[in-house]
Amino acid sequence: MSDGFSNATREMPLLLGAQNGSAETLLLIGVPDANGVVHVRGWSADDWSAPPGARAERAAALLEWLERQSSAGRSMNQSLYAVRLWLRGEGGGGAPR
Repeated sequence: MSDGFSNATREMPLLLGAQNGSAETLLLIGVPDANGVVHVRGWSADDWSAPPGARAERAAALLEWLERQSSAGRSMNQSLYAVRLWLRGEGGGGAPR
């Protein structure tokens, strides 16, 4: 059986709703490594067909930004609880910290 994250790269898909001039955004967030760094690929509704932007950043910093987005009323297709677990390495096989 598959848990929905069975691909080789193991990414959490996170769709952020449009709000206050910010376009709808799709993020594919990798599993945090032992140093607390995640790799993120993202697309914007401004041009879904464009190549994804890619970056590596601290999971804690990404979580803080996502929590601010949620507090501002931006919708997410994943619960903030699930995102917290993922970015803390507790929800998808990531390295615990």
